[in-house]
Amino acid sequence: TLVFAIITGPLSYIMCFILAWLINEMPRALKSIFTFIFYAPTLAGNIYTTWQLIFSGDTYGIANSYLLDLGIINSARQWLTDANYIMGVVIVVQLWMSLGAGFLALRAGLQGIPKDRYEAGAIEGIKNRTQQLLLVTVPAMGPQLLFAAVMQITASFTAGDVGRFLTAFPSTDYAAHTIMTHAYDYGSIRYEMGYSSAICFVLFAVMLLANWGIKKVLGKYLD
Repeated sequence: TLVFAIITGPLSYIMCFILAWLINEMPRALKSIFTFIFYAPTLAGNIYTTWQLIFSGDTYGIANSYLLDLGIINSARQWLTDANYIMGVVIVVQLWMSLGAGFLALRAGLQGIPKDRYEAGAIEGIKNRTQQLLLVTVPAMGPQLLFAAVMQITASFTAGDVGRFLTAFPSTDYAAHTIMTHAYDYGSIRYEMGYSSAICFVLFAVMLLANWGIKKVLGKYLD
């Protein structure tokens, strides 16, 4: 769970911010289109069937087919049943699904920055877009940055459905067995509710600590 959260949490957070910033720089007509394109995966219902087709273990699987044609691999890879690949595949799918409420909050925050702040920054000596981003845009988005960070932390630590629906349950060698999957196993299948509740309480404590750390880091932008 920690490996999964450490990789997907920061990466998805950075992805959300970069994509929100790039979309905000587009012409008005394209902003809504690209916002919908990147937000759509969170609205999709049965997306796991599509990813199972992509990572199918035979030569007809989309990933295997392309890699074989390019000569990168010489035999089909068992993406969803080989423990060496399962975690990587689950991380890829989780990142693809991560542009949710945090992404929309960052988009709204970017749109809400008054233009006169950028004009004042230019007068103060800001000369390029990188300085503008770091010295004007980021400080003006404290609440949105914190909200997005909390949402990404929560999504990373509570991820369980991705591995459960994408691979078998339990996955090969428990390669995609996160703490939420463990809680589901004991709570919904074995009906050991006390142990399952204890697992969730520990997860809650870890998430609370992570959120406290994020608030400390971003607190300077909230004043």
